[in-house]
Amino acid sequence: MKKINFNSIKSKMILGYGSMALLIVVVVIITLSQIANIMVMGIDILENKQPSRMYVEAMKSGVRHSNITLQSYLLSGNENLKNDIDDIWKKEIRSAKDSIDSLITHWDSPENIILYEKLSRLGDRIQNIQKEVINNAQFGSGDIGLSLYDYVGMEGDTIYDTNDLQNWINDELSNQSSNSNPNGNLYIENLKPLCDEFDEKATLLYSNLEEDSLTTASKIFAARDRFVIVETFIVIIAIILCLILYRYARKQIKSSIDTLQNEVKILSEGNIPKNRAKTNDEFDIILEEIHTLSGNLANVKNFALEVGKGSFDSDISVFNNQGDIGTSLAEMRDSLKNVSEEARVRNWTNKGSAEFGDILRKYNKNISELSDHVITFMVNYLNANQGSIFIVDEDENGEEALHLTSTYAYDRKKFLERTIQPGQGLVGQVYLEKQSIYMKELPENYITITSGLGKATPKSIFIVPLIANEIVYGVIEIGTFTEFTDNERKFIEDVGENIASSVQSVKINERTNKLLEESQEMTEQMRSQEEEMRQNMEELQATQEEMERSQKENNERLNAMEKSGMAYIEFSPDGEIITADKTFMNLFGYNSVDEIKGRHHRIFVSDEYASSEDYQSFWGNLRAGKIQSGIFERFSKNGQKINIKGSYTILKNQNNEISKIIKFAFDVTDVYQKLESILKEKETLIQQLEELEKKIQNASEGGLDQLKAYQKELKKSLIEKLQKNESDLKASLEKQKRDLGIS
Repeated sequence: MKKINFNSIKSKMILGYGSMALLIVVVVIITLSQIANIMVMGIDILENKQPSRMYVEAMKSGVRHSNITLQSYLLSGNENLKNDIDDIWKKEIRSAKDSIDSLITHWDSPENIILYEKLSRLGDRIQNIQKEVINNAQFGSGDIGLSLYDYVGMEGDTIYDTNDLQNWINDELSNQSSNSNPNGNLYIENLKPLCDEFDEKATLLYSNLEEDSLTTASKIFAARDRFVIVETFIVIIAIILCLILYRYARKQIKSSIDTLQNEVKILSEGNIPKNRAKTNDEFDIILEEIHTLSGNLANVKNFALEVGKGSFDSDISVFNNQGDIGTSLAEMRDSLKNVSEEARVRNWTNKGSAEFGDILRKYNKNISELSDHVITFMVNYLNANQGSIFIVDEDENGEEALHLTSTYAYDRKKFLERTIQPGQGLVGQVYLEKQSIYMKELPENYITITSGLGKATPKSIFIVPLIANEIVYGVIEIGTFTEFTDNERKFIEDVGENIASSVQSVKINERTNKLLEESQEMTEQMRSQEEEMRQNMEELQATQEEMERSQKENNERLNAMEKSGMAYIEFSPDGEIITADKTFMNLFGYNSVDEIKGRHHRIFVSDEYASSEDYQSFWGNLRAGKIQSGIFERFSKNGQKINIKGSYTILKNQNNEISKIIKFAFDVTDVYQKLESILKEKETLIQQLEELEKKIQNASEGGLDQLKAYQKELKKSLIEKLQKNESDLKASLEKQKRDLGIS
């Protein structure tokens, strides 16, 4: 079992936080206990005692309500009051009693339970006696007159003491019943004593329940006070304990940090610590890593000295060649080694490119001479053994083929003649695919089958297309008894582009000379055609004048349309706006065509209609060549609704394809607004007539003639307004036609 180190920071933290956790658990338990006790007592008040008091008071009020209703019945004989009494017992008294029955099981006082049982039985007796009084009531022998305004306890329309009111009613009934109606004595003699007893017991029960509630509330406040005292005491203890633990832990951690700081300070001064300090806690791990770092830094110093001497193969390991620093230093050593090698290769490449450039500039007059010097330089500079160059040209059939223009092998030029078709052998394959081919370890007879170098058998062959501006101008093929390095192959491909450019330049010069001769021959022919061209120019000028006259007439037609108030706009088949006239711009509130040019037609419609299938179908029909005409609802720049009547017409080009969609339209917004106003006014008048007819149906005979006369006058006014609105609408339409020049 691992031994516990009580000096470690972890152990100290566990001890401190464990003590705090234990204290928090104690606080939580005490808190929850106190809160639970308070909640139980609070729930008892809210769900038991308080509702019980409310329902006892409701029973008392219900019995009193039934007595007042009974007295009203005894005075007036109104049979509806008998049903009201039954409803009071069912809905008020019985409901309150059922609620108390559900709560009585939670009552603590047996005295209150017994008192409620007596009160319940007394209520049943009162109900039964009320029924007997109702059955024994007699009417017709006299009237008893009672007025609340005779009651001295009434202030204005408000009665403040219902008990005093009940006593006043009883006295009045007693005084008047002897001289008039005997029903008043029925209530006083049979019910009044029981009702007084019922009120007394209900009041007593209400007081007992109220006293129980106050007692429980006192217990709640006492528990709260105890809870506050205990919590305060525990919080004070927690604060003291935290301060003690903080000071102890701070002292121990500061001592360890000071030791660690001293070690780091030695390193920051460029020195390596010799003695290993210890803190006997978690900081010992950091100190151990510092000592390891010191050893690695010593290796870094030795590594830097070796690299500075140019010794890139040193076996000194820094950080075991791992981690960011160890890997970076190892990579730095390898990079320096690679840089040295790359510098050598770069110098070799630059030298070869410069010498090769001189050859291309010097021999750029003739393809054959250029090919001889190029292949000789390439074979010698690469220490190769054989080489050949093929240039693309036409064969005797007028088709492109690869012609062998120069061959060099074993330090001598070879005079060979050979033509390779595209796709034939390796050379023809490179020409078609525009990709280099590098082969090594060839079979003994392979070169005689697929290569253009004859019967010699090199160890490796590199065939490169001569490409400039994505066009293949030839192929160069070089063989060696060793192998080509990556740098040598890249050098051949790079200079291949220069060779292609030079071949292209030579061919262009040759073609230019040939074209110059042809152009001189054509000059004479052009002179003979000059007279014919002059005649054609005169015909073109006459045609242009005719087109200008037609354009002028079209412009005059458009100006006439603008003056007539007709709006005009052009769209592309996709619905983008091309142009529009001033009438259209003014109608929709735009200042210039640039505001709408290039935008879609949907800017003139609502967002809901623009995303609907009907709108997509509208443009689909136009693109299908179907003319769309009618009255359309559109919106101006500021969102104002505009009603226009117009037509979308299709224009096709000479290929019978739809090039434009032209719309001619005029504004009918005023007419539509007047029509909507007329319809609204019509609906208002019809509604007034309907309301008048209802009044006539419900009116008495005395006011019927007057309502009918008003109805007749209203109908006459309605007819006159409708006729006037119709005339206004016709006048608007006629004005719209005159503005548009329509007869």
